[in-house]
Amino acid sequence: MTVKTDEYIKEAGLEGTHDPKVDRSIYRRPGFAGIPTFHRMDEAIAASLREIRVEKDLSRAELALLIGSLEQVYGRYERAITKLHASQVLHLCEILGIYPDDLLFDAAPHLWGASEEEAHERRRISKMIQSLSPSTLRTVATILDSIFALQNSSDEAVL
Repeated sequence: MTVKTDEYIKEAGLEGTHDPKVDRSIYRRPGFAGIPTFHRMDEAIAASLREIRVEKDLSRAELALLIGSLEQVYGRYERAITKLHASQVLHLCEILGIYPDDLLFDAAPHLWGASEEEAHERRRISKMIQSLSPSTLRTVATILDSIFALQNSSDEAVL
């Protein structure tokens, strides 16, 4: 590895680990309970997908029809047998009327914050923002712009 790569690994908080499907070491950012396996993450995404489908009162067959698939094929997604591609996740979000983080949060909450509390608070706030009307969203954006401007000016004053 290069010095630049080593520095990036350190700055990003990555740790070397192994995946049974990859011959070399890979680097991951640890979760709150260590580094979750890809299989564990796939299971969390599958569970979220199943939960959302049930909340929307859709059967597997109905959702499969909406995404142009067979019920048996779709069922493999919910059982984490077949992995979803990013484009399939986005398609499911379109069909279910959800945001990608609705499917992904439980798989890697550590990407939302440095602690479980922070991650859940960021998730809670993002859910609130997602439900705002466009005019209220503009108002919140203006408030946040002001907060960031104040924060940046106070950070610069410290320097």
